[in-house]
Amino acid sequence: MDVPKTKQEIDAWLFRDGLTVDDYFMDGQVIGYKLVNGREYDLLIDHEGLAAACRARLIELGVRQQP
Repeated sequence: MDVPKTKQEIDAWLFRDGLTVDDYFMDGQVIGYKLVNGREYDLLIDHEGLAAACRARLIELGVRQQP
């Protein structure tokens, strides 16, 4: 798997299915997202480096974080 490294590549990976920053949330180290139907899901990432890059990018973009 080629891991996205630049902000543009990470953004393309995170938002590839039409999700927006407002659709994402974080609960501790878990990234979650909400679909249009209102259901919430955990974003499963089977690559530690990619998961860390996505978490960092979402924090940078101001994604809401659950206490």
